[in-house]
Amino acid sequence: MGPRMLAARHAQVLALAALLLAPPPAEGKAPRRTPPARQAAPAKARPPSLERARAQLAAVKRDPGKRRFRHHWERAIRSLERAARGRDRAPALLEAARARYALYRFSAIEADRAQALRLAGLARAAGSREAAGLAAAIRREMGEDERPAPRRRAVARAAPRPRAAAPPRGAERPRPGPDDEESTDPELDRVVAEELRPVEVASEPVGPTPPGGEAEGGPARVSAVRAWSSPDYTRVAVTLSRPVGYRETELPPAGEQPRRLAVDLSPAQLEGKAVARPVGDAQVERVRAAQHDADTVRVVLDLAGGQDYELFRLEDPPRVVVDVGAREAAPPARASPVASAPEDEGGTGPLRPIRRVVVDAGHGGHDPGAIGPHGVREKDVTLAMAGRLKRRLERAGFQVVLTRRDDRFLGLDERTALANTARGDLFVSLHANAHPRRDRGGIETYFLNVTDDRYAARLAARENGLVDVAAEATPQVTRILSDLDATRSAGPSRQLATLVQRELVSRVRANVGEVRDLGVKHALFYVLLGARMPAVLVEAAFVSNRREERRLASAPYQEQVAEGVTRAIARFAGRDGSRVAAGPLRPGEAALYP
Repeated sequence: MGPRMLAARHAQVLALAALLLAPPPAEGKAPRRTPPARQAAPAKARPPSLERARAQLAAVKRDPGKRRFRHHWERAIRSLERAARGRDRAPALLEAARARYALYRFSAIEADRAQALRLAGLARAAGSREAAGLAAAIRREMGEDERPAPRRRAVARAAPRPRAAAPPRGAERPRPGPDDEESTDPELDRVVAEELRPVEVASEPVGPTPPGGEAEGGPARVSAVRAWSSPDYTRVAVTLSRPVGYRETELPPAGEQPRRLAVDLSPAQLEGKAVARPVGDAQVERVRAAQHDADTVRVVLDLAGGQDYELFRLEDPPRVVVDVGAREAAPPARASPVASAPEDEGGTGPLRPIRRVVVDAGHGGHDPGAIGPHGVREKDVTLAMAGRLKRRLERAGFQVVLTRRDDRFLGLDERTALANTARGDLFVSLHANAHPRRDRGGIETYFLNVTDDRYAARLAARENGLVDVAAEATPQVTRILSDLDATRSAGPSRQLATLVQRELVSRVRANVGEVRDLGVKHALFYVLLGARMPAVLVEAAFVSNRREERRLASAPYQEQVAEGVTRAIARFAGRDGSRVAAGPLRPGEAALYP
């Protein structure tokens, strides 16, 4: 073996010995590895251009189905904020502020107005002159000065002005006029009108599709067909993803087929399989829904008797509603009044005593209603007041039906249907008011009727879940208001509203503190539409007013509201028999009452 080979062998032996003599690695420590190459971070989504963000907002305003839901507005506003860069920063932030304020006017959620003010401030800092005016108008509306008042030099104090003499105790306080109640900022009204003005209004049908006409836009989705019934009343509601036109056709009996009402919705597509649901009451035997042709969903009601029906549309969500049993299609001559039964004011027949009161807690579930500056939600307040009112009415001897007992969403048509099918004698819907001006406050009570008062129309639009505050009553709604049952309940509803208003204001002033008496008014509240009994809507206080927000959240105030409504109902019912509810006696019903 040569010297080179011996040297190589010697080196191998030394390397092997060094490996065997090396200490083991510490326990729990993995051998060091070469870190892998770092992966490149995924590229961030590119912010949208201002044109694209504007198009997204226009799409929300154009589609009635999207305009009603705040998450569509939220996405469009966020797109405008993301587009606020470079030269587009000021106009994008200004448009986001205007859209956010318009959302506040619809939602009555104070956080929306605060966000609008923040965005207007950012737009002003970016150089927008219009944003300065918008921010100032919002601050004025909120009752806040934009800048602190300058300090003034000390001057001689003027003699105090004599105060006007207080009205004598028990005298009626002056009530604010319509201008005082409305008094919104004209500049902000213009913002709302521009932002909520729908694009391509012609694509939104507002009633039955005219003969030969066709509603524009993509097909609506028919997602549900529901029915509520009682021995003398049935309501069927068809829920759609957006408003579309409809045609109604009454089909006479033919062979084994009963009298039928067919409602064709177009353009529309039925979600899922065809529907065939038995109802089995005295008005409707069965409800069916199927895809009639490529663009039409047909809903058919198999009618059991000769009752007439009414069709009308509601929003939030879009629905076509059919009420069956409103009156007889060919009413017989009115029988002479029963001698022992009192007459209503219209002289339409014998009346039933008041025993069952339906109490409706406004809003609920995903619909919070108005939200005050400190976060008090209308839906929570109304539910609490409804529970207190129920207990007081039951102690007074009334039966009480609640439309909701927990935090759940109910459609406006479902609330009235529950009242009708429960065969209620009175219907009371509890709400909390809201106004853009935080100094507005007071109590007001409403009954159902159309109105030309802007303040009442705006309030009704918010409670109805409508974006378009200028929406007018459709011919179908007007026909329902002139229906026999609605006409018969109009006078008693006004009288009940008057008593409720008087008792509420009296109880609050005596036990809580001063409150403005805003009086009794009428407006087109959908929750009262179709109620077959005297029905009122109570706005117990303004949650947008900081002082009244605290009142609404307090148990003592809620108890005073419940006590005031209970006293009004007891006086209206007249346990001595002097007052009765509107509506004819039902067969065998007199024996049910004490």
